[in-house]
Amino acid sequence: MLLYILRHLDREKYQAGLVSFADGELLKDVPADIPVFIGPGRYTLPQKVSFHLGFHPMERFLTKVTRQFKADLWYVNTVMLSDVVQAARKFSLPVISHIHELSHMLAFVGRQDYESIIQESVLLIGCSEVVCDTLRASGGTHVRKLLSFTDLGEIVPLPEGAKALRQEWGVQPGDFVWIMSGTTSERKGFDLLPDLAAAIDDPTVHLVWVGKASVDGMVYLTEKRCEQSKTTKIHLVGAKREDYFTHLAAADGFMLTSKQEPLGLVMVEAAWLGKPIVAFDSGGPAEFIVENIGTVVPNLDLGAFARAMHYWRSNPSKFDAARARDRASEFGSELGMSKWKSIIEDFCKAL
Repeated sequence: MLLYILRHLDREKYQAGLVSFADGELLKDVPADIPVFIGPGRYTLPQKVSFHLGFHPMERFLTKVTRQFKADLWYVNTVMLSDVVQAARKFSLPVISHIHELSHMLAFVGRQDYESIIQESVLLIGCSEVVCDTLRASGGTHVRKLLSFTDLGEIVPLPEGAKALRQEWGVQPGDFVWIMSGTTSERKGFDLLPDLAAAIDDPTVHLVWVGKASVDGMVYLTEKRCEQSKTTKIHLVGAKREDYFTHLAAADGFMLTSKQEPLGLVMVEAAWLGKPIVAFDSGGPAEFIVENIGTVVPNLDLGAFARAMHYWRSNPSKFDAARARDRASEFGSELGMSKWKSIIEDFCKAL
């Protein structure tokens, strides 16, 4: 979403620079007229020594950026960068904080750090109504909602590739494939996968998880438990960037197992591709899913989740593909960019 904003920024009104604290794969797609500054995401040994001696590597880096790029405003795209917000105060720069996280992620943010984000940001933007409610409950007074959006034009699966994937997974005629996309984290409900498979208990059902596997004990345990599934088939296929949408297209339905979800753009992608959605009532899903495109079940009720999956498999005529696509279009990048421009222009007028 941030990349799309940078690509379509009105160059007659705004000039932008990008600070990233990792050399991410999307940086190569940033427009050439936007300077990119790579900050210290993980401190080296000398930086750690410097930090303990009282010289903050992050602050020194941001001071250097400030000298090179004379910004009038900092736009922080996560709640996880409180150091940036605090540095902006020292430089007397206003900050807009765009928040995509709920309380689960706040557990990784210090109390004073989160308080500084709420109090120091001149504008708080939430990616969904449930996130905006959290920001207001936290004391935020200037809160605007901007639904997360995605470039629907880039969702181009390869039909032959989808057919090949189903063959690779051993899908037989009449089988039903459910897919989930996300990191193998506890928040995304990865640990629930073997229990969901047991609740379904059907050898004609396939559960596919697309996403990078974390290297922790919970993932190791869950992978071992998935291997022991005796009926429902489980496929852990890892991260898939190049043929990601082909993987989604290869499924018959989408399962969002997140225990807490700010919005869930993966639901938008699934709806655009015509997949019924089953999700826990974990925040954002209730804001996206409407009648005839999916089911929101009580949070962590695996029995209800399995029954909802069975319902959509047994009642394909109940799914309204056209309505699902219309719903997804409300989260398209053109509409989202238009709303973003309106929020920023209103903000600039108020300065």
